[in-house]
Amino acid sequence: MAKVGAKSGWTGNYVESIDAAKTLYASDSGKVFMVTHTGGSESSSGGYTITIPTPSAAGAGWTAKFIVNASVLSDEASEDVILNDGTSDAMVVKYVDAADSGTVSLVSDIAADTVGFDHTAVKGDYINLFCDGTTWFAEGASGADGGILVAT
Repeated sequence: MAKVGAKSGWTGNYVESIDAAKTLYASDSGKVFMVTHTGGSESSSGGYTITIPTPSAAGAGWTAKFIVNASVLSDEASEDVILNDGTSDAMVVKYVDAADSGTVSLVSDIAADTVGFDHTAVKGDYINLFCDGTTWFAEGASGADGGILVAT
């Protein structure tokens, strides 16, 4: 019996932990990735890149969710976790960001190169990725001011 929502022939686990650089493939579609930092504690971490397939390699319908699974991703500036497919302007990104003032803002970029988590991201922050075969669509939310990073 196939798992509900699984692609035909897919036999992997739905949930996978990531704490270091990793390359994802078309076969990783449908997974939830619990993102943390190398070493298992906020003081022994390191930034890294999660390489996602290009839109054409991923194909229409590729999807994944990335969730921060640490109280704070890192206590060191620039130890961010970046999702990158190696192309430019291939992402449409929209996310909700909690500002220090207690307000919430919607941030949008229709020609992003990368999306990811700032080292200040907190447990439960997430990014959903979906591909239509030519463009990545990312949406997410962060409970930390600037917890989600977008580069253009």
